[in-house]
Amino acid sequence: MTKLKALLFLLLGALLVDFALENALSSPTLKLFRFDLVKLPIFLLVYGSLGFGFLGGWLAHILRVKKKKRAAALAQEKPESPEAPQEQHYQ
Repeated sequence: MTKLKALLFLLLGALLVDFALENALSSPTLKLFRFDLVKLPIFLLVYGSLGFGFLGGWLAHILRVKKKKRAAALAQEKPESPEAPQEQHYQ
């Protein structure tokens, strides 16, 4: 299985390098509030967008895991026993 993973990573790397070489031309200037910021090659914009998306997803995952761990810890601290007396409401 590791040889298959290595082959897939090699193919993915080759695709990324080919994409970068094909799109190495400068893109139009990035602008913010009508100010020219910088000229970047297209492949850097795409790779940056992928990186920000990955980091955002990873951060959301980490926060969700922490929330679940916190909820599990609170559930262990406050066990609800079914034998505890419950209030009865009479009408």
